[in-house]
Amino acid sequence: MKIKTFVAAALMAAFAAPALSANMVLNNVDAPGVGFNDPTPAVPVGGNAGTTVGEQRLIAYRKALELWGKTLKSPVTVVVQGSFAGLPCTASGGTLAQAGTLQIFADFPGAKLPGHWYHAALANALAGEDLTPGGPDPGPLAPPFNDDIVANFNGNVGKPGCIEGPGWYYGLDNNAPAGQIDFLDTFMHEVAHGLGFSNFVTEATGARPENLPDVYSANTFDLTFREFWNTTAFEPTNQTTLFLRISATNTGNVVWAGPAVKANSAKILGPYQGLRTTGTLSREIEFGTAGFGPAATAANFGGQVALASDGNTAGGAGTTTDGCEPITSDVAGMIAILDRGLCTFVVKVKNAQNAGAKGVIIANSLNRGAFSPGGSDPTITIPSIGISTADGNAIKAALPGVFVEFFTDPSRLAGTREGFVRLYAPSVVEPGSSISHFDTVASPNLLMEPFINSDLRSASNLDLTPALMQDIGWQMETLKVGECDTGVPNYIASGDLLHVKIDACRAEPTKGRFVACTNRALNPLVDMGLLTGRQKGAITSCVARSR
Repeated sequence: MKIKTFVAAALMAAFAAPALSANMVLNNVDAPGVGFNDPTPAVPVGGNAGTTVGEQRLIAYRKALELWGKTLKSPVTVVVQGSFAGLPCTASGGTLAQAGTLQIFADFPGAKLPGHWYHAALANALAGEDLTPGGPDPGPLAPPFNDDIVANFNGNVGKPGCIEGPGWYYGLDNNAPAGQIDFLDTFMHEVAHGLGFSNFVTEATGARPENLPDVYSANTFDLTFREFWNTTAFEPTNQTTLFLRISATNTGNVVWAGPAVKANSAKILGPYQGLRTTGTLSREIEFGTAGFGPAATAANFGGQVALASDGNTAGGAGTTTDGCEPITSDVAGMIAILDRGLCTFVVKVKNAQNAGAKGVIIANSLNRGAFSPGGSDPTITIPSIGISTADGNAIKAALPGVFVEFFTDPSRLAGTREGFVRLYAPSVVEPGSSISHFDTVASPNLLMEPFINSDLRSASNLDLTPALMQDIGWQMETLKVGECDTGVPNYIASGDLLHVKIDACRAEPTKGRFVACTNRALNPLVDMGLLTGRQKGAITSCVARSR
């Protein structure tokens, strides 16, 4: 399930001022009776007390805005235009949401980089005032475009013909049942795009608005060319666009070179765990883990590889290996390999599971790279992965006699190259996804990968996303306990949001127990080097003065 981003209009202006906490508000542009105003009765779930679908959507939306507002500083209110609409989808997949900045700005007083585009919310924060003052916009993408971010969600998810299944989960606890899509995670992802986690390059052509680079591109680095995406090394202009076009599909070699992300990556990413083949083929395989079924691990994914055949050529030449019909070849107890296309990923994996396979490899099509198969089916109990067309062809050519096994390399971090976190650069450009996301090879999964994964925990942990915000110019908000400012950034290197830990202790009935609970929550962070003793003392001092 892909996440799309988009950008609209371009403007400029203003002056600098001290940064404050970000006040983020919703401009609800849905019509009466639909979307955020849907009166359909709903049962409260996961800390969301709403009793209608619309009310639950509003509560979850505002919770996401609160979480981001406690993470970033800005003296200017950030207005997020929100609505539910019928976005493109089929029964098995489609667009969950689309979001981005409504305006972009360059060369305003306060801009850190001259001649670079900035997202509206960040430009306002750096300028110290609203660069487009005025009331909320009257409707979806309607002028005068005073809002800062637009985020549209697919209101048809879960209905017949649109990502069929149980649909959205509006709980605030990141505890979505199997098959449901966590709305909070999805929205936290979308807001991040609007705040600055995206570039303004058209990757398919290399074109940039008015031929200016953007602040995101200033941290996007190609390891092959040894050039940043805001480079001026290539002249004339068509040489720059050619570089960007080639780099956009340089799979595995486009990274985020900002210092905050690099510094925090070791606190968040695990050791590199790769997959390799042995036997008749010795090869290291890049892969993406499916968004359904158990994750592929060393414990559950390994052994002999067998080509899965369904014996059906009705769809055309080569379709016997697409897994779209019941598998007729012997894959029992083995890792089945089959090809992408003609039916959903969950259909393929379920057919292999029914044939006794203990795991599935799906080889990509059209000379594309590794990917994360999406979909939903709670009855799938075996792991599956997506690999590149080239790796798939190599495995199939070496059969029989190919075995796969996991290995761990503690000298590397999962999802990095040369110590930098990789960006998503599939071998065929995916508009709205390419480059403006972290790569799917990261482990654990990151909020800003192009797919929403079930192990995200955005209600309490934003992994590397705020670090990237720091790299493009955002200041981090400090933890407040009541009226007391601790001076400690709310976001710490592990990705955790400190206020969530403090809020969990507020239910304690006495001040003494509140302080004791806070100490218990903070001590492990001090032990891991995520907080200093002085920072812990500042927090507990504010807690002690809060009652």
